[in-house]
Amino acid sequence: MRETLQKHPPKSRRSEVIATELGYLWANLLQRGVLDTHRSIGFCAIGDDEGSNTLAANLALFLGSKQRRIALVEASLRLQALAMVFQATPVPGLADLLSGKAVLRDVLRLQVAPGVDLVPGGHSNDPFWGFTDETFRGILGQLLVERDLCIVDVPSLNRAPEASLVVRSLDAVVLVVEANRHGADVVQRNLTYLRSLGTPVLGSVVNELVHEVPTLVQKLL
Repeated sequence: MRETLQKHPPKSRRSEVIATELGYLWANLLQRGVLDTHRSIGFCAIGDDEGSNTLAANLALFLGSKQRRIALVEASLRLQALAMVFQATPVPGLADLLSGKAVLRDVLRLQVAPGVDLVPGGHSNDPFWGFTDETFRGILGQLLVERDLCIVDVPSLNRAPEASLVVRSLDAVVLVVEANRHGADVVQRNLTYLRSLGTPVLGSVVNELVHEVPTLVQKLL
């Protein structure tokens, strides 16, 4: 899933397909305690550009359209994309908040979509250091005072050493895996690593899974 719901008319066939997939994902997350015991949920990938940030953005859009109040937080400071997706000002953002150069009201982009408030990544000279104390966990707690859920774009596991620190600050995490990119042993090793961090792993999502579609059906999508 590399496209956001915003790119398609609400009643288009493509939007309906994406919304259906997100509905299944949300139903599974609810069964695993989201909203009850898990209110800060991270989406992370093994490597860069596997679509974890797009999935996080789409789930935020989907839930916002269902009258949920969502904070979408970009903790992936090395490879930022969410400000561009929502056509929001990229700075100040989370990095500036972590370093004490901004306060929460400065970094919040309110209602970038119905029900969705965005905290973009912001400017960081050291993406690792800001996550080494309890500041990030405290920020999530502040955001959840007036919101149902924090959805967090987590840095990729094999490119960002701070990914483990981000994950430890969350209530739960979901691994996003691009289809046909990694061997089963690599995926299993990363799942084992995630579980070792002590944060509940709610499961994994296979992204960009391609099915053969007859030409006639393809034209309808």
